[in-house]
Amino acid sequence: MSIDPSFIEGDGGISHEISVDAITVNIDNQDNGTIQYVVQPWDNLFKIASTFGTTISTIQKNNNLKWEAQVGQTLKITTNDDGIIYTVKEKTNIVVFANKYNLNVQDLMTLNYIADQTELLTPGQEITVNISKEKAYDLGLLERPAPEIIPKSTITYKPVINKAGGKPGNPKKWTIAANQSNDQPDLSTANGKQWIISKWTYTKNITNGFARGQCTWYAAIISPNIFPYTDDNSQSRTFGGNANQWCANAKAAGFRIWSRPSGWALIVYSRLNSSAGHVGKVISYSADDGTMVIRDMNYAGRFIVTERYEDPNNSAIKCYIYGK
Repeated sequence: MSIDPSFIEGDGGISHEISVDAITVNIDNQDNGTIQYVVQPWDNLFKIASTFGTTISTIQKNNNLKWEAQVGQTLKITTNDDGIIYTVKEKTNIVVFANKYNLNVQDLMTLNYIADQTELLTPGQEITVNISKEKAYDLGLLERPAPEIIPKSTITYKPVINKAGGKPGNPKKWTIAANQSNDQPDLSTANGKQWIISKWTYTKNITNGFARGQCTWYAAIISPNIFPYTDDNSQSRTFGGNANQWCANAKAAGFRIWSRPSGWALIVYSRLNSSAGHVGKVISYSADDGTMVIRDMNYAGRFIVTERYEDPNNSAIKCYIYGK
């Protein structure tokens, strides 16, 4: 099964700079992702790092490289490096911003697909910064929250003792219907993993306030009923936040939130490859057999769109977002 990517984007949004056929994605039981990428003749580390949302130095460190990678070499690229999504407070230049907070300007440019040092950052724009939240507090990039004072509890808890003879629960697991093609996976043995049907890159210059190449940026692009277009390349940002904040933020903005899927709803995860959560779009859903296909970005790397099967019973799914 393969769905034509031009169904939403059109040919103008498809890039063949990175060979998606050279990508292998592995997800472990803790939803930590590792990408294996085979270097192609036209590749360089800057382009590879930009696509996968990491830095040249990180790729070199993980693969014991001193300089460029060799054609045909398989690179290991992790997707759980330290990093935060930062909302720009004032208009500034990328170099000035990096110098102000003692950040590596080359890393910032690579992570945010910026090729020109004269490019300006605008208020409300989201960018990726490759430091931990604790480091961001120390540098003054983020304001450290006040300590939470938890009152002493006056409730005495008693241990819960299961009665003898009780049987553990046996929740129903999702399987692909028997009448579907044999090349579709049996998710009864999924163990939390997803199956990719197809993938491609999307790098069209759309401005919507979210960090380019991130799941939130692309989910907004393909959801004009929630993030309306003001012109061909710009959208209104009806709400913001990291992906795992979208359920609450969308509800506050007046959008419908539900715990059940249907076609073309946004699907929000509390965590998937990142503690900031993940968001995608339900492309199709069958209530009869539970078959669900979603489309998302940054599951396999920045600017990479995947269409994949998902288990509707995945415990990481937080909510579904619909229009008003």
